Amino acid sequence: MRSGTSIWGYVTGMLRSFGMRCPHCGRAPLRRKGYEFHERCPECGYVFQGESGDFWGGMVFAYTFAGIAGLVTAALLTWAGALSIQGRTYAAAIAAVVAVFALFPLCKSMWIHLLYLTRGQYEEYRPPRAG
Repeated sequence: MRSGTSIWGYVTGMLRSFGMRCPHCGRAPLRRKGYEFHERCPECGYVFQGESGDFWGGMVFAYTFAGIAGLVTAALLTWAGALSIQGRTYAAAIAAVVAVFALFPLCKSMWIHLLYLTRGQYEEYRPPRAG
């Protein structure tokens, strides 16, 4: 992790991730529209995903939360005694698919911020210096 980062730095980073803002400057949005993200910050030039496999973390987060959404849906329907086992399975699968699409931008934002907290000090990711 970055040296000299206090607990407030991590809190600020997480708040920026929920707002889908640049982890470096906090001013520019991470995404253009929908599921399309900028490669670098339009304001400060920070590289969001410098490595070819950096997008995987956001997908893992989204699938994890989707699995939890499916399990919670199935558990609630079982507890309520609603639907047959087949109906609960379909409802859980639908909830998981909807959760993936609904949560992916936020999960990718969280991942970009975690990447920033763990390797933001490296020169190849920093914004270009003026001058």
